[in-house]
Amino acid sequence: MNNNKKDSKKNNKSVGEKSKKSKKKSFLDKYFHITVFIFLLVVILLLIFNLRQYDQIFQSVADLNRTYYDIQRENQVLKEKIEEQKQMLDGIDQQIANYQKERITKEQFTEIYFQLQELTGMISQEKKREFYMNRIVKIISNNNNQLESETIYSIAKNIYEIAQKYKFNPFLICALIKVESDFIVDSVSDSYAYGLCQVRRFIAKELAENIGIEWDGAEKTLLDPEKNIKIGIHYLAMLYNDFGDIRLALTAYNYGPFRLQEFIAQNSEIPNGYTEKILRYYAQYRGFAMEEIDEILIKDK
Repeated sequence: MNNNKKDSKKNNKSVGEKSKKSKKKSFLDKYFHITVFIFLLVVILLLIFNLRQYDQIFQSVADLNRTYYDIQRENQVLKEKIEEQKQMLDGIDQQIANYQKERITKEQFTEIYFQLQELTGMISQEKKREFYMNRIVKIISNNNNQLESETIYSIAKNIYEIAQKYKFNPFLICALIKVESDFIVDSVSDSYAYGLCQVRRFIAKELAENIGIEWDGAEKTLLDPEKNIKIGIHYLAMLYNDFGDIRLALTAYNYGPFRLQEFIAQNSEIPNGYTEKILRYYAQYRGFAMEEIDEILIKDK
């Protein structure tokens, strides 16, 4: 009986111990899952956090790249603008250099202005005449200040009107007279050339008769400024019609047409010192450089 009691106690004890172990195991099992869940949850949260951090870092890097490329683009645009402005400045510098190199005088500008107005019909003949008369009077006065103002005006009037008749620029006639006589009315050369235009006596009578001037001897006829200018310009116009070139016409005026024809026929070099001297004064009176004389002569045709 005692043994039964002892066995019963042992059984009860082992059952209790089993029960305690069972309870302990069930507790561990229960909290193990929770712990694992919490651990996984923490890991997931950490991963999410890290992903967000990575996204932020990635976005920051991307923003930095975009900023870098934007800066590069802006730098390129700025470089292009700087290059464009540099080219513009170079162009302005070139224009300034051209202006300084080819700047025109006041007289040149005035004449260009009058020519434009004449071409467009915006200038009257009276204004044109006044412009040339003032300039011619100034040219004569600067070369011969011993002449009376009335005589100067009369000479200027004849130069302008007769040049217009034969379609010469009045300044070309002024240049011819400057070289021939330096505006000395009673000038007589060793070769018997008379007056302002230094018309030679041996051809003067025939020229005078051709244009209806009564011949009253070389001195009386050729030392009259008006008659002298009429005869001289008429002679130059004849030579221009014969040779078709103002340079050749001026050379023939100095050397004679037959001598010039000999130069041409023999293919000899045509002397140009006299002609160049006249054209130099012509360019000066018109306010141009001698280098531009060919262009001036082309426009005169």
